[in-house]
Amino acid sequence: MTVCGTPAVFILVSIVLMSVTPTSTGHKLTDTGIKHLCSKTNNVEGCYKLLKSDPRTTNVDARGLAEVSVDLASNKANKTHSLLNSSVNATHDSRLKNIYKLCSSNYNDAIRDLKAIKNYLHLGTYKNIPSQVKDADEEIKQCKKVYGGATSDRSHIKKKNQEFELLISIVKVTSDNLNKN
Repeated sequence: MTVCGTPAVFILVSIVLMSVTPTSTGHKLTDTGIKHLCSKTNNVEGCYKLLKSDPRTTNVDARGLAEVSVDLASNKANKTHSLLNSSVNATHDSRLKNIYKLCSSNYNDAIRDLKAIKNYLHLGTYKNIPSQVKDADEEIKQCKKVYGGATSDRSHIKKKNQEFELLISIVKVTSDNLNKN
């Protein structure tokens, strides 16, 4: 009786484990797969370098890569947001102060969008992610537009906006990849 019961127990345990193990695509992404996704951005090398800078990408599936990209974008957005807020307090130029405040508001909204994306990834519901990515991208475009009129860039916001735009494009390609699966 134990001989017949053993395969049944094994199958039951396997089914239980498969039902609680999160698998978005069922396979780990290779370096080639990551490079292929990065080829869909405007900076293949920068994308690959950023993604590979995170140790989680050594053994990650498509959903995990999307989560890594959101984390990287969130970290950059939070740092830039903090810099903008401290720049508001550090400048006496009212025009520049207003620009910093507007960009800070844009980054605050982009951070909110990234949090929503992260939540969708955790829930495994990917259909709303593209609109959140688009919203975050629009926020940074607004900041770039407003900041374009700044005569001084002591805080290097233009560069930080470019870096964030790359990260948003990475979030876009990694999340678009999920919607294909």
